[in-house]
Amino acid sequence: MRLKPLKLLAGAAVLAASSAMLLSVPGTAGMAASSAASASKQVQPASKLVFRYKTPYFADQLTSASRWEDLKAAGYGLTGESANVKPSGAAGNSPGSASGDLVLTVSNEEGSRWIPRWYTSDAAKSIVDVSPSYVAVKPDTKLSLAPGSGLKWAPPEQGMKFVALAEWKDWTAVMVSPQGWHGDDRVYRPVLLWMNTQAIASKSAIATGILSEDSGVPDELARNLTEFLLEKGDSAANVQKLLGAPDVKERSANLAELGEPMRLGITWRYERPQAQLAVAFSPEGRLAAWKWILPADGKLELNRTAGSDYRFTYDFRTMPIPATIQAKPAWRNQGNLNYAYLIGATDRVLLVNGDDGGFSGMHYASSVYAVDRSTGQKLWQADAGFGMFGVSLDASRNTAAVFTEYDPAKKKYEARIREFRLQDGRILWEKQLPKERQIRMFAAKGAILLQQTLASKPASEVLSVLDRTTGKQRWNRTLKSNQQILETDAEDPYILLQDGVKLTALDPLNGKERWSVTGAGPAKEDPQWNPYTTYGNIRLPLQHDISRWFLAGSEWMLLNGDNGQVFARFPWHPQERFETTNDSRYILVQRSEKADDFDPSKIEETMLYDVVLKRSLWTLPGKAVNGTVDGNRLYAVLNGRPAAVDLEKGTLLWQMPVTSLESASPYTMDEMAKTRFAVLSRYLLIGYGSDLLVLRKEDGGVAGRLHDLQFDFAETHYRRGIEGLLNMSPGGDIYIGSSNGGFARYHKADLERLLDGTGRAPERR
Repeated sequence: MRLKPLKLLAGAAVLAASSAMLLSVPGTAGMAASSAASASKQVQPASKLVFRYKTPYFADQLTSASRWEDLKAAGYGLTGESANVKPSGAAGNSPGSASGDLVLTVSNEEGSRWIPRWYTSDAAKSIVDVSPSYVAVKPDTKLSLAPGSGLKWAPPEQGMKFVALAEWKDWTAVMVSPQGWHGDDRVYRPVLLWMNTQAIASKSAIATGILSEDSGVPDELARNLTEFLLEKGDSAANVQKLLGAPDVKERSANLAELGEPMRLGITWRYERPQAQLAVAFSPEGRLAAWKWILPADGKLELNRTAGSDYRFTYDFRTMPIPATIQAKPAWRNQGNLNYAYLIGATDRVLLVNGDDGGFSGMHYASSVYAVDRSTGQKLWQADAGFGMFGVSLDASRNTAAVFTEYDPAKKKYEARIREFRLQDGRILWEKQLPKERQIRMFAAKGAILLQQTLASKPASEVLSVLDRTTGKQRWNRTLKSNQQILETDAEDPYILLQDGVKLTALDPLNGKERWSVTGAGPAKEDPQWNPYTTYGNIRLPLQHDISRWFLAGSEWMLLNGDNGQVFARFPWHPQERFETTNDSRYILVQRSEKADDFDPSKIEETMLYDVVLKRSLWTLPGKAVNGTVDGNRLYAVLNGRPAAVDLEKGTLLWQMPVTSLESASPYTMDEMAKTRFAVLSRYLLIGYGSDLLVLRKEDGGVAGRLHDLQFDFAETHYRRGIEGLLNMSPGGDIYIGSSNGGFARYHKADLERLLDGTGRAPERR
């Protein structure tokens, strides 16, 4: 970052509507003839141009007739970087432009862009950065694209103030902020324009710490200054000199690329009522990324970038921008992969799934690890690499069976099952599995179940049942083409075999049939395998329910796995999908009736169905998911927004406020909720956007975000996030995963005392 010590600001100058980034060019004829002449010399004629200073890219060619609003950079080329001249008509020789002022370049990152040629000259090496200061210009002054340039523009208003940032000989560069700087899925950046120093009428320094509590620098000017002055690799000391001390410090997101070891640094947050800036530093203390969080102007947009600077992003949010609540967890465990999902728990140990968040060819690593429930200490870990894996927790035995098909230590496929002792990771038994087979692992009481598909005979499947104590095989059964094993766990007494519309319970000791039920109608495809959704049963890792929904034929059955009793039935319809709530009595049924088949992007209404009364209680327009029953209320995410609904009447009590219902894509709002709700006495917790939000139960107002917790969107991991990122035990322990490897425990009573002490909303400066 090019920054010198700043002087105190004398007077509270307010920048005009269009704040400037860099300006130049004298308003008096004949000024600086000698420096202008030298500025036009020593230009690189080669087909590859090297930037001697931070250089703006323009999407369109500028001319002397260009409007003020056209003065906006699509991105920057940094000092030492280069660009190739586009072979056809490189120089700007069209009518109205100065010959040679602009050159058309092409790059893989930016495509075709126009750049000011002067910034590639030897003269530009002599540009000197200066401390930011407000400047007023003399009447009739024009600002030049570069020293000596024929491209000049008059400010749209007389008396406009700009910010000076650089000097070259007797020229001064000022910052010009783009008008209409974001829109059409693009973000534009400030540019420097130049003027002769004699054209400055007055000058006053801008105080250091432009985002500090006592700073008078407006949000918009502060944002533009960070755009131009902050660069990747800047030291923390220089960043603090410019911005001031942060309001909040917390762990950063993972700064490494997928497939590389995790790199966590520190994030500084600057929190103003209508604007927030988060800057992330590498472990070495160098600037690695930043994000501005701003109110949306019309629609929700996330992670917008200017040019190819994907580490420098913007969120334009339609919901309230939350202040940070400094809540300290009872403990926090740091994993070595991005995501930490709770799988299950015993009284003493938590079992967690670590994952890098990638998918398809971009998935490199996943793991299973145990954490001490009292201290947060990691007890052991089994790595699965990029291969398939499965895990079964047996709380009665205090063990976990882990299936992996790939060994990342040996870097080869080697399928095996290991039974780990939870408290120390000791391997009680291990079994190597045959090669060239696709394997899915389930469990039943006292047994491990393997559904194996031969790679050479995909229509031929075998069920193998292993003794949980020894790992030795009990019995095998060849499955027919229409048979499959349904998911069960170590607390279920029987194996469930589906054969078309019939469900049969098999004794894991000998394979004998114990009970069976038969559905009605032709067999339908079970949607519960879709990782992008939570259709059907939403698993609760901290509790076991003996009843679950199974699709048999054309009807859903709520089945008691112990004895085959059917608690409830619900007909399958092609235009409907449902998901369970935390109360097995109620399900949320989503409908897209105008489509031939269910379309998640065209859900018209959601029904709350009471399986005891066997009827619909009410319907609401739109899509409701993540239902949590609490007394006479249902909390849900309705059309992307947290909401409270009267459980019996269906009356909408409140919905989290937003300024607009529009979003950048039809899926953006669907992707905002990352977790289910955790219900406290007076508050709600939910992973939403990139934060763990605290909402007031009385009105849905946003009280703030919990410190040092962050969430990101993980493709194909939606179900895992809803089930595993936020869970609360009956005793009030709250377990929260994250997207930077953190897994933390809070206690409900302690957190509520803190929130009540904080007040209805954290103080904002």
